[in-house]
Amino acid sequence: LADGMGGYNAGEVASGMATAVIGAELERGLQDDRHNVSEMLEMVIGDANKAIYQAAESQPQYSGMGTTLVMGVFRDNHLSVAHIGDSRMYRLRGGAFEAVTRDHSLLQEQIDSGMITEEDARRSQNKNLVTRALGVDPVVEPEIHTYETAPGDLYLFCSDGLNDMVENEDIALTLQAL
Repeated sequence: LADGMGGYNAGEVASGMATAVIGAELERGLQDDRHNVSEMLEMVIGDANKAIYQAAESQPQYSGMGTTLVMGVFRDNHLSVAHIGDSRMYRLRGGAFEAVTRDHSLLQEQIDSGMITEEDARRSQNKNLVTRALGVDPVVEPEIHTYETAPGDLYLFCSDGLNDMVENEDIALTLQAL
C-alpha cells in the first residue's frame, strides 16, 4: 500500500510508480525460493525509491513528490513487513489488536520522547509530517521485520487516512466482526 504525497497529481504518480516497480520486481524475485525475503524487500524498495527520486528531479511538476509505503510478503508461516512513513500494518490475533508498525513521523518521535501523549497526537495539527518517505531522498531506509504467523491471524494494511479518522478500538471491533 502506497499513499502518495506532494503537489498536484505528484503523490498519485509517486504511489503508482512505487506499486508498479515493487510489484513487478517482487513477482520475479518470489519465483525463486532461494531469495531471502527481507533482502529482496530492501532491494525492490531501493529500486522504487530511485525511480521516484529521479522522476522528481527530472520533471519540475513532480518536484518533492513521494509516498509512504507498507507491504508484506507471506512465506512459510512468516510475514515479512516493510514500511516507510505513516502507513501502517495492524494485526488481530486471538482477540488482541495491535499496530505492528511504528510510524516514521514527527508525532511518533514526540510520543517516543515523552513530549506528548497518544491523545495529544490524535488532536495535533502536525499529523502528516513524516520523517521518512519513498522518493524524497536519493536513498531511503525501509524498516523491515519478519513475524511468525498463526492460524486465525488477521492483518490490515492501511494509510493514515483510516487511522486518522477511525479510533483503533473501532478498527478492532470491525475486524473482530469479520
